[in-house]
Amino acid sequence: YLVQCGANISGIGTTTMIIEGGYLLKTKVDPFEIIPDRIEAGSFLVLGALSASKLTIEKCNPKHLVIPIEIFREAGVDIETGPDFIKVKQGKVGVRDILNVRTHEYPGFPTDLQAPLTVFATQSCVEGTVFETIFEGRLNYTEDLIKMGANIKMWDTHHITVKGPTLLKGKNMEGPDIRAGIAFIIAAIAAEGQSIIHNAYIIDRGYEQIEKRLRKIGVNIRRIKE
Repeated sequence: YLVQCGANISGIGTTTMIIEGGYLLKTKVDPFEIIPDRIEAGSFLVLGALSASKLTIEKCNPKHLVIPIEIFREAGVDIETGPDFIKVKQGKVGVRDILNVRTHEYPGFPTDLQAPLTVFATQSCVEGTVFETIFEGRLNYTEDLIKMGANIKMWDTHHITVKGPTLLKGKNMEGPDIRAGIAFIIAAIAAEGQSIIHNAYIIDRGYEQIEKRLRKIGVNIRRIKE
């Protein structure tokens, strides 16, 4: 987009880009179409795998989610993909013995899907291992999942073990960031009883009108003012 506007950028597609400043940028008249949000699509992929008999995720690019799709297929989730959609069915989820996932930069498994995946692991495998290789301290949200009934052991700031399936029960939680927040929503949908998730405005940064969209697919969710 910047190049189309007149920027001088070389090395696109390589590990090093060189940007030469001082050029006047002008927006093109024709609309520029940005790529779909793969993390949002991946979050709905987790939700469909856990709680939907059938869920179609539209206006996405499945090529951006090759590794997550492969992992969920191996876990027994029935997934169909097209040029701009993903159809998810629960399939034989819950029969997998071991689930090992290590976050990695694109095109590996996204660190931003690590928290939703952990919720999936609590319901779908006998033992799961998650390695967070990119960010320090991004596993602290698991304390709230443990309070809901999850069997999670944190070995260090980068490594957890999940044993399941376990029954989750609704709790009051406070979303520390966008991705943990959406993971709490997914966990609440899979759990028994009512959950209240505070700091909803943080989730809004990554998921526009999330409660309205979830209600359209049958989730009993509403936003309240404190």
